[in-house]
Amino acid sequence: MKKNLNMKRPLLASVTLWFSWLALMIGPAPAFADNAVKLRILVIATGDVAEDLGLTYIKPVLEEMGVGYDVLNAGTQDLTAAMLASTSAGAACKAEEAGCVGNYNGIMLTDSDLVPNFTPAEWDILHDYQKDFGVRQAVLSGWPGTYWDPNPPYGVYLDYGLVYSSSSTNYDGQWTVPTALSKEVFEYVNQGNTLPITDFAFAANPRNDALVLRDGSKPSVEPLLKTENGEALVSIVRFMAPSQATPVREVMISTITHASFLVHSQVLAYEFINWVTQGVFVGGRRIHMAAHLDDLFLANGLWDPDLKKDHPVDTYRLNSADINNAVSKQTAFRSAHPTAGTFMLDFAFNGSGAVVDPLAATLTANLTEDLVAAVVANKAHFRFINHTYTHADMDKAPVPVDAPCDYETFTTIAAIKAEITKNRTVWGLLGLPEKSQNNRVLVSGNHSGLKDRKCTDDPASHPGMFNVQADDVAFDEGGANLLFLEAAANAGVDYLASDSSQRAQNLEQFVTQYEDGSQNDRLLLPRWPTNIFYNVTNPPQLVDEYNYIFHGRFENAGQNPCQIPGAICLPRNYSEILVAEADGALRHMLTFNKWPHFFHQSNLAKYDESGNTLQFDWLNAAFTEYERLFKLPVKNYPYYRIGDLTEERFKTKSAAIQAMWNRTTNKVTLSADQAVPNLLVTGVSGGDFYGGQFMREINVNTTPKTYIVNRALAQ
Repeated sequence: MKKNLNMKRPLLASVTLWFSWLALMIGPAPAFADNAVKLRILVIATGDVAEDLGLTYIKPVLEEMGVGYDVLNAGTQDLTAAMLASTSAGAACKAEEAGCVGNYNGIMLTDSDLVPNFTPAEWDILHDYQKDFGVRQAVLSGWPGTYWDPNPPYGVYLDYGLVYSSSSTNYDGQWTVPTALSKEVFEYVNQGNTLPITDFAFAANPRNDALVLRDGSKPSVEPLLKTENGEALVSIVRFMAPSQATPVREVMISTITHASFLVHSQVLAYEFINWVTQGVFVGGRRIHMAAHLDDLFLANGLWDPDLKKDHPVDTYRLNSADINNAVSKQTAFRSAHPTAGTFMLDFAFNGSGAVVDPLAATLTANLTEDLVAAVVANKAHFRFINHTYTHADMDKAPVPVDAPCDYETFTTIAAIKAEITKNRTVWGLLGLPEKSQNNRVLVSGNHSGLKDRKCTDDPASHPGMFNVQADDVAFDEGGANLLFLEAAANAGVDYLASDSSQRAQNLEQFVTQYEDGSQNDRLLLPRWPTNIFYNVTNPPQLVDEYNYIFHGRFENAGQNPCQIPGAICLPRNYSEILVAEADGALRHMLTFNKWPHFFHQSNLAKYDESGNTLQFDWLNAAFTEYERLFKLPVKNYPYYRIGDLTEERFKTKSAAIQAMWNRTTNKVTLSADQAVPNLLVTGVSGGDFYGGQFMREINVNTTPKTYIVNRALAQ
């Protein structure tokens, strides 16, 4: 229950006269303070992440972007003036006082009224800070109400200038960003298309009446996103004082429910952060997509629709026609999608399929073989990753070593290391590009070596889950093969690919729980699996296997697929599968995460006379869905670069970054308690111009360095 009811209309006339008098007594506040604020956001929440949906939504976005933030739990903590602005001694202060620093350059509320624990006095403290230091506020969600304080000093302490109009779980959001704000808000969004709101939201209308707050300011509302009926869903509220042209306070308010799994929330998340910081903050965001095709030079088994498993004999290995077609399709893909840029496929290759004699002591490249010759001739069009020499299994050997096992295993570090180094030899023999960089990255066959399958290879042992067995020992349970980790370390591998669908492999992490004999820890780089399976080359195969895995096998067992997590209630055709896959890819892209999606060489087979392939069908569907919502260019990094950026992100997280924006000089000063390479900073001159903003990578250390602020509003 709300602690204060919405203000009743009969009170408006007398209250308005009283506030008009108060505004004249108080006088206008400055729109922007000529002083310093730290580049940090204060998130005021109604609970912890288990209690506050808004905090659960925005926290991972802030962390992925590398934005510094603090959380005040309004349910357990009181806001004080000293928390917001303080001297070096920790005392509360005002902006005009010498040595007074604002601790935040942005305030974010997870709920519009922070009921029930945020008091009118705390609202006054918050608003005073925003006015004094020119700091903006973003409201993620909530009721756009008006609240009156029944206790001294009385008056309206909270008002967003909106009146409730309707509520629904489905709106068709229409963009209404004015030209004056076109370079400051939602510049990254494709405003030519609607934004479907797929969860509960309040819609409201600007009041534009005479009601003022007890500080003498009056809200003026400018909607940015409206319903199809013209009601406001996201708005900027400018609080104006009499006889003052600039606002004393600015708020962006959304009345939409948000969660990390909602696409509309992912689209809007960046702007909440960008708005409150005025586009100047430590951190940044880029959209990423990399597509890895595993098993190049080997053959993949093919799905048999009658057997409902791989055919015992039939396989598919790419040929020169497929490679030449892939070059053409990649060029066409880039042309069709403005955001794709110079997108390039990555082949994770197995060199044993590219040599004359895989068992020879001295390897010789089979340069006249059809596929090998085509890959070498077109090597500049693709990137390559070490996928081990034979795609051998790296999981633990059975105990004892002669016990039955469904697959062959290695028992020595040397044998595993040879799988890595022999593939590097083939890399050199074929003259593939960037060998030295890619030596640092490894994709093991089936991501083996990171969990223990206990020598069983039967997915049916764990019905309801794909690629998981009941007896699996996960990475965090001791399932990783220490011999594999030691061999990778000994071979100088820095980054290991992991499967994000597997337990404990779905996060970037240094491998610290296993001792691999090296002074440096390996870094796991997750990859997203897709439902374009390794054993399909054309739509009919994919449709049959997809519907069997996600529907038919449960129905055949007498189960209701609708009651099985991850299953589908009805079979899907090829177009419907691509729609579902594009939706999943879009959600991954909008997290700003760099993880690649992985496929297999068979998915690049040309399946019709037009040269269509499952791989490019997937990419085209994903980018079409993405470009419906976003205009940002998509970054397509090689795997080793993803590793480097991830490692730099870890170093940033472990450092204490000091960042301060001097509003008088319009410069940002940066330092850290340790060396931080390539710290990403948004809103300073130089660097990459991306999404209408400057994003610069800066080497930061204990010596403060100063950079000119450039919000790119004139670009």
